[in-house]
Amino acid sequence: MKRLLICIVFALFGWSIQAQNDFEKETIRLLPESELIISGSTNVNKFHCEFDIDLISDSKQVKFLHEQDLIKFYNLQLNLLTKGFDCGNKKMNSDFQDLLKSDSHPQIVIDVVQVRYLASEEPVAEIRVELAGQTNYYRLPVSIHEQRFKGKFSMNIRDFGLEPPKKALGLIIVDEHIEVAFDLKLAR
Repeated sequence: MKRLLICIVFALFGWSIQAQNDFEKETIRLLPESELIISGSTNVNKFHCEFDIDLISDSKQVKFLHEQDLIKFYNLQLNLLTKGFDCGNKKMNSDFQDLLKSDSHPQIVIDVVQVRYLASEEPVAEIRVELAGQTNYYRLPVSIHEQRFKGKFSMNIRDFGLEPPKKALGLIIVDEHIEVAFDLKLAR
């Protein structure tokens, strides 16, 4: 009986090592010409806040598993400092930081969970977004060509427990729907 238990433990251990060897690894780096922009609107105008890509340009090793038409990622994560967004002027930057609660939540985390290739359509990515201490998942079509990962998605800031700010005694109201667009150029 003891011998059987030892064999089972070794078999399971060997299986887990084999499963870990199925992961592929790739070292990537975001190139400076990459873009990540958060856009929104108020009842009087629109705004665009662009992230400074130089803040996340270090090389990163990514682990992934390729299964037929699906690629699962295990650490393809962008950690974006909220103070890394430029909305065009100091007042708008300050308002954007207040909206994101950057004092208590200084980062936005975007984690690419998986990408599924579809026969007749663009690939679809599933991402996890952590913002202001809340987490939500999104599915979005992406374009993947020549080491570029491009796409956009809409999200409601209320889904993250955030309230659309009102300015000028309530005359200017920010729309609760914002768009995140990215064009990430990668180097290996």
